[in-house]
Amino acid sequence: MLDKVVGDRFGLIPPISFYGKSHTKENAHELFAVVVDVDYVGKQQLKNLLKQFGNGVQLCPTYLVSSGKGVHLYYFLQEPVQLYRNREEVLAELKEALIRRLWNDTSSIRPDSPDITGIYQGFRCVGSQSKLGADFPVKAYKLSENRYTLEDIKASIPSCKVDLAPLYEKPRRRSTVTLEEAKELYPEWYEKRIVQGEPKQQSKKQGGTWVCNEALYEWWKRKITEEVKAGGRYFSIMALCSYGLKCGISEQKIRRDAYAFLDHLESLTEDEDNHFSRADVKDALRALKGDRKRLSTIASREWIEDNTKVTIPANKRNYRKQEAHLYLARRKKEDMKVIGEVVKEGRPTAERTVREWQESHPTGKKADCIRETGLAKHTVYKWWKDINNENI
Repeated sequence: MLDKVVGDRFGLIPPISFYGKSHTKENAHELFAVVVDVDYVGKQQLKNLLKQFGNGVQLCPTYLVSSGKGVHLYYFLQEPVQLYRNREEVLAELKEALIRRLWNDTSSIRPDSPDITGIYQGFRCVGSQSKLGADFPVKAYKLSENRYTLEDIKASIPSCKVDLAPLYEKPRRRSTVTLEEAKELYPEWYEKRIVQGEPKQQSKKQGGTWVCNEALYEWWKRKITEEVKAGGRYFSIMALCSYGLKCGISEQKIRRDAYAFLDHLESLTEDEDNHFSRADVKDALRALKGDRKRLSTIASREWIEDNTKVTIPANKRNYRKQEAHLYLARRKKEDMKVIGEVVKEGRPTAERTVREWQESHPTGKKADCIRETGLAKHTVYKWWKDINNENI
């Protein structure tokens, strides 16, 4: 099939073998190489890279591929790595660390805009057209006979903290229950997870996250409109997926919202060779089918700032855990009351809401209070006081 790619305008191939008729993530079988894409490479940057490969400052790739305005660095593996689900996150973290190691101010004209691609990413195939057109085909140059282990790659990255232990854990067996059988056996689960597209909910102990308020999702949509620039467009859609799933937004709505941003994100184009297309949105939306724990990492403040260049101020907890921060805040409030200082109250408690409603409705009934305040029946009954000022 490679003969058909020669001369193709946009022929991609990932360093992965697949089982099945399509090269989907679900059909991915083995990883044969770790490939790093470094963009905006000029003549001097290329010289710098080759010198660093030669003197051992950077790990020398097996092949260097010229993609037009950048290079693809292929690190062939000694043995292919089977792509079990429990290995995906570790491999993605290791590759990200390698990208940040190789993409720097000596190798790229734009060192602050590394393209963090996943392990399933395809790259322009040798023989196909580069970004410069048909007169400049993609070419490969063999730099060494080296083949590496994942441990070799990690060792080449100073202070790399990626834990490779999960790669050697025995993968969990998949359920043999088909979707049709699950529809009959677990109708409520099927309606929520398959029909409505709701995310799987896990406890924090299981490594999951709580469902957040939808306002978080709407906040990020405003950030895309107001602050995302070229270089962070693809990752802004990935973050939209992550926030959407954390907020319990259906996949259908997330997809609609993502495509609605297409025209705006395309209008941010600065380089004629780097337009933002419908295919880019579609590719970023693959995050919806990714590992939910990995998506939770994508929604982290550090990841978003690094990849979308959108600044997100940290919560002012003075580096404390939330529980410790809240405990000290409450103690401060109690201490202020003791010395007679005025304490600003936060949002009203249920008790205060019921008391204030009663004061403004002296002859009001419990049913009216429930209806007008929106509080639960048992909550209103708990804090309701009769004319003798006693709890009922």
